[in-house]
Amino acid sequence: MKLRLALLFLLISALCHAYNFGQNKVNTTPEAWSTLQTMHFDVYFPRGENDFGRLAALLAEETYYNLRADLKYPISSRIPIIFYRSKSQFQSTNIIYPLLTEGVGGFTESLRNRVVIPFDGSYRNLEDLIAHELTHAYANALDKGMINSYLSLRPVSFPFWFSEGLPEFLSIGGENDYNNMFILDMVVNDYLVPLGSSDGYFAYRLGESFLAYIAKTYGREKVSEYYFTIHSSHNMDAATKKVFGIDFESLESRWRFQLKRDFYPRVNDHGVPQEAMEQRTRSDKDGSYFNFMPRFSPKGDRYVYFSTAGARYSVWMAGIHEMDRAKKIFTGEATGKAEEFYYFRSNLSWFPDGRRVAFSAKTSWGDQIHILDVDRGKIVQTVKLPEFDAIYELDVAPDGKRLVFAGQREMRCDIYLHDLDTGQTRQLTDDYFNDAQPRFSPDGQTIVFSSERSLNPESQRKGFFANVVANIYSLDLDGGEPEQLTFRIRDCSWPMFDGSGGKLLYLTYEDKVNNLHALDLQSSAQAKVTDVLAGVFAADISPDNRYLLVSNYFDKAWNIYFAHDPLKNLAWSDSTAQQLSVPSPDLMAGVDLGQLDYFGKRKPAPLPRINPARQYDERFPLSGEYRPFELTREDSLFLTRDYSYDDRPTSKDNPPTIGGYKPRFSLDSIWGGLAYSSAVGTIGYVELGLSDIMGNHGIGANVGVAGKLEESNLLLTYMYLKHRMDYGVGIYNLVDDAYYLDENYLPNNLLRYRERKSGLYMLLRYPFTRFTRLEFDHMLYQRGQYLSWAPYVEGYELSDEVSLSQDLVYTPGLSLVHDNALYGSTGPLVGWRGLYNVSATLADGRVEYFTNYIDLRSYTLFSRRYAIALRAIAGVSTGKEPQRFNLSGYYGVRAYRDNLSGYKKALLSAELRFPFFEYINLAFPIPLNIPNIRGSLFVDLGTVFDNFSDFNATTEDGRLDDLKLGYGFGPRLNLGYVVLRFDIAWQTDLSKTSKPTYYLSLSEDF
Repeated sequence: MKLRLALLFLLISALCHAYNFGQNKVNTTPEAWSTLQTMHFDVYFPRGENDFGRLAALLAEETYYNLRADLKYPISSRIPIIFYRSKSQFQSTNIIYPLLTEGVGGFTESLRNRVVIPFDGSYRNLEDLIAHELTHAYANALDKGMINSYLSLRPVSFPFWFSEGLPEFLSIGGENDYNNMFILDMVVNDYLVPLGSSDGYFAYRLGESFLAYIAKTYGREKVSEYYFTIHSSHNMDAATKKVFGIDFESLESRWRFQLKRDFYPRVNDHGVPQEAMEQRTRSDKDGSYFNFMPRFSPKGDRYVYFSTAGARYSVWMAGIHEMDRAKKIFTGEATGKAEEFYYFRSNLSWFPDGRRVAFSAKTSWGDQIHILDVDRGKIVQTVKLPEFDAIYELDVAPDGKRLVFAGQREMRCDIYLHDLDTGQTRQLTDDYFNDAQPRFSPDGQTIVFSSERSLNPESQRKGFFANVVANIYSLDLDGGEPEQLTFRIRDCSWPMFDGSGGKLLYLTYEDKVNNLHALDLQSSAQAKVTDVLAGVFAADISPDNRYLLVSNYFDKAWNIYFAHDPLKNLAWSDSTAQQLSVPSPDLMAGVDLGQLDYFGKRKPAPLPRINPARQYDERFPLSGEYRPFELTREDSLFLTRDYSYDDRPTSKDNPPTIGGYKPRFSLDSIWGGLAYSSAVGTIGYVELGLSDIMGNHGIGANVGVAGKLEESNLLLTYMYLKHRMDYGVGIYNLVDDAYYLDENYLPNNLLRYRERKSGLYMLLRYPFTRFTRLEFDHMLYQRGQYLSWAPYVEGYELSDEVSLSQDLVYTPGLSLVHDNALYGSTGPLVGWRGLYNVSATLADGRVEYFTNYIDLRSYTLFSRRYAIALRAIAGVSTGKEPQRFNLSGYYGVRAYRDNLSGYKKALLSAELRFPFFEYINLAFPIPLNIPNIRGSLFVDLGTVFDNFSDFNATTEDGRLDDLKLGYGFGPRLNLGYVVLRFDIAWQTDLSKTSKPTYYLSLSEDF
């Protein structure tokens, strides 16, 4: 029988009447692009932002030569870099399919080695992010290009901690106090896990710290030598012995002891937050990670803050007395009003009436400022400012009529003043400095804010903006220039006035631990207000100065702490004794964009061909005498590479010019197979996908060849994803057949039934928000049904076909989809999903079927790791040839093996999802550690039938009849890309129970 292309039909079903969930990428404003080609990079940036594009290109080239100093060898392929004007625009990228969240700072797509970077208003952050992502791209280019051919290296999968630790080390070098805060906390609280067991964000921090230790102890060149040796040996232990003379376990042990030497003294110098203050949130109890941005009410009797208790980043409120229980007053990340927050920048501010608070949030229509009634938990006003790419921190004026906020537009982040009565917005700062965290004085005449306007003269980091420092500044709202109030060489942030307005409180990393400090604005004396581990992130003081709230990171989470009389008994000192930063009059003063003219695009240098048989591989060039840039051999058979063609250019031969963006398609994927059958001839299948650099245009081709052209399967698709609405069109020819013996003919006669569908389809998807969308799809095709027969003898050809029918068929479908579910490791745990689909088929003027289908699912997290999942499904299909619904398998009543189907369907399912095993640690027969195995208890009740008149739920003696009931349990394990599920299920009719049915699958929980 001819090969059936199941995958092709799955693709068609995915486009036509598929019941699928998932959240949406929303392109609020389609971006127009400009391009700039430099010596090593193809740079893409928002059209009209030419200065930014040239600066970004120059930063990339300078970063390249900084990386080459460490990684030694040049790259032989060009690297595309795409810069988005904001985080929201970045999150809607089509370059990769997965939905991006606030926690993703940038990424490097490995297939085409595209670097994708958002701009957040800080040029210092931009430079660091370029260095991080270009390290990934540089390593990918070395993997696929010159070094792979010349040095006999094979692509290797580095440990995750190394893959992410190396970019962090090469971009920051272990000198970032915020990054080191996490290492400090791991050491102090004794949860420093082995490198091989690290994952997630901690792997970034541990990998950076480990490589920084190597550089400090053995020399920076040992880091790159280690990289190449791992690459060649494919074994961490062997590579470690080769480079350091000890095994990996010993090297890791030395690093861990060094961390104790570095961080244990800080325990003597700083307090534990629980000893110095009252802990008001308990992340260990409610499962939260963030408890951020506390803010006292004007009366000082209650406060609001952000928290992830309950899994979503939401607004909570509590009273100052410990017996006043905290309650959630607004749920974030669940509706279109607040799809997401800037975790480290969105804050809360009260109105003087003590009933309303303001905050900014991301929406599918741009960032907006919401005003929330805290007692009713309702948003009572929304300020829409579509001209801004991002809205960050804000503060409400003491009179309640104005808002001051940090806003990003035109590739800058400045401070703005918004009048709530008139709707007018006035720009207060206008420069390239990253201005943030504005706060009103008690009289409303002055604001203070943090700004990256000064330099650290002691820093030796490379880069145009690497030595920029944030300090605190004040600005008179009646006019004038910002006045610098602090002169630290370490970042200062989150300024605020005390109740009297005579003191300024702010955070700074003095002694490398972020704590709250006070500045007397009259005498300029300074004092430390808090002195706790591992780092205060945000704080607020009550209007009467009696109470203090801080958000402090300690023991793996941020929690809210409460202190009494924070300004009493402070040790004040002369601020002139503080280390001074150097003011920077212009952030771009040290940047000469003319230097970019040196980095023009060049033709690839011709490289001599290598005979692999004469390539020496045992004496890796980084062993023995270390000679960068060259392979030097005494034997003349070995080539010496001259990489001078890639040296920093000294002439402006071909200055880069800015051009427009034109889509150019490249291959994303291709796979297939080929076979031969004596009955139908050659059988083959090929699937390929192409897209442009932005992923806005996608072309797909699925070709299944089976003998004759008319019996082959063909699908050609085109998707256009640039705008808010997604468009898809396609043409296809699909053939299916079946062979059977017909009793009306001789016993040996074999009949063949063949159905062919040829036509086109169109898909429209419109997202209202990140969580809700409307899908409209059409199919118009010619359907032919054919019959042929032949003697059942091998080698006989089939006789001429008889056409049974020819129909012109139109199949429209409309779906409304909602999905705000949050996932655990094996499936959704919080939120709800809903889908309603209506579809029909019309053939030659008659309705073949008309189908209504609804699927509702809810998920409730009632404890840290325990959840209840509920599902209700109903479907009805009518017409001349109605569709049939199935009740067996995972999407029906589990435990039923029979192929139960009908024109009508109803199903109810309930599951308890829980942690099953924390880990399984086997020593024999093979050492194996399997962590985080979850479990599920489930029950399913459902039915399928054709007519209501024939439906019988139960028999006369009370047993279930058309109603089917099944129950069971099973473990689940996340394997990375798939979820492995094993279920044991029983069916029952309430009088007897069947033998168990076993299911093994690679799919997530519903």
